[in-house]
Parts: sequence; C-alpha cells; structure tokens
Amino acid sequence: MGKKKQRTEGAAKRDLAKFCAFWAVVISAILFLLQMIFNLVGGNLGTVGNVMGIIAAVMLGIAIVFPAYSYACSKGKTWRIICIIIFIVYFVLAILGGVSPLF
Repeated sequence: MGKKKQRTEGAAKRDLAKFCAFWAVVISAILFLLQMIFNLVGGNLGTVGNVMGIIAAVMLGIAIVFPAYSYACSKGKTWRIICIIIFIVYFVLAILGGVSPLF
C-alpha cells in the first residue's frame, strides 16, 4: 500500500481560501439576482439579505487574507503590520454590515 501524502499548512490555507472564495461568489451572485428580482417587484431582502451580505463579505475577506498577508510579509515588517490593521478594519466593517463613510 502507498503512503498517504501529508497535507501541509500552506495547502490547508489555500484550500480554505478556495472554499471561501467559491462560496462568497455563490452567495453574492444569489444576492445580486434576488436584489434584482425584488427591485422589479418593489420589495427588499430585509434582514436575510443583510445577513447573507455579511457572510459573503466575511468569506471573501477570509479568501483574500492568506495571499495578501503572504505578499505583505515579503515587503517587510511595516507592511505586515499595515496589512493586519487593514484586515481588522475590513472584518469589523463587514460584520457591522457595510457601514458607509461619514462624508
């Protein structure tokens, strides 16, 4: 019998990123379609649409965190810190539901 190939941490991160990217696109496409249909009939998605939007935004964020952080690490410590701060801001705003800027 052949040996099972061990899965590396990098492969696990790539698999998670692929999973989250796929489902973020699926959820976003469904939201766009439902929003278009509801706009044609004069309705809105309400709380369900907001929750699905938050889930899609968080999953998209997870999908981009690993490659973006890897890129930032190659640029140095300052960029790594900036990257972490931006990720924190992104996820906080995504969970709050797309807070619009105050200007």
